[in-house]
Amino acid sequence: MTNEELLEQMANGDEAALTTLCLMNTGLVKERAWLIARQYHCLRQTQYGSLGDYAKETLSELESVGMLALVECIRTGSYDTEKGRFTTYITPFLDGAMRRHLECSMGTLALDRDSMGLVRKTQRLYYQEGKELSEICMSLGISFRAAARAVAYPTHFFSVYDLQGPDDDGDIYERLTINHLSYSAEDAVIRAMTMKCLREEFMQLSKRDQEILGRCFGVYGFPKSDLREIAMRNRVKESGVEKARDQALKHLRDRYRNSFAWKLRRARQIVLAVICTEHLC
Repeated sequence: MTNEELLEQMANGDEAALTTLCLMNTGLVKERAWLIARQYHCLRQTQYGSLGDYAKETLSELESVGMLALVECIRTGSYDTEKGRFTTYITPFLDGAMRRHLECSMGTLALDRDSMGLVRKTQRLYYQEGKELSEICMSLGISFRAAARAVAYPTHFFSVYDLQGPDDDGDIYERLTINHLSYSAEDAVIRAMTMKCLREEFMQLSKRDQEILGRCFGVYGFPKSDLREIAMRNRVKESGVEKARDQALKHLRDRYRNSFAWKLRRARQIVLAVICTEHLC
């Protein structure tokens, strides 16, 4: 039985077809997981040529993420036989989900602290100071191969930890937020009311606006998706997604400006401005 036939059975109410459909596409999920892991240099081998524990764990996580993405796409019922084979349609969704997972979990979580420290130092010397690999090898006392691997390691090239020197102690977040760790009671109340109000107004938007905004920004229970995936889900061009996003933001902004939370914020701003003027006078 083909994927398309199983999808038709599901549309007719046969829930057991979902299990069969997932089992039939397990091989595709594993294949895409292996490909994505290789693209992100996660398939590390031991000295005996087998996959290391990290690589095995990464593949297992990617396969789980891919299977969840598969089930989600099946449940939405957005597949149309005119779009081509089901496996061709589902592949970009699997790849997108796996890439997002790796991009969120790599960096400081992919290596131990000492190894990541070496990667950060190497990439700082190479990308920010413009040193050659040979100079980096001399400076850090590592081999040329180790330096090249550290430079090529996929990390976020700038993060909050890059603001802290490799020999600095202490919590960088504590240093950055020293003047922002506490708020007045008024600020706390207004912030809480604003977040509650935004959620309520978001839920009043049309289903299309909710999905566009939710997937663009990854909020209110929607997984964050790239423009290509959102475009495929809504059968529009990527430029159409951007236009729909801007329109949905305008709808949300207009609704919010009629809310009590917005009026309260404006009133507080006016009061603060008056107090400031009085002090200046």
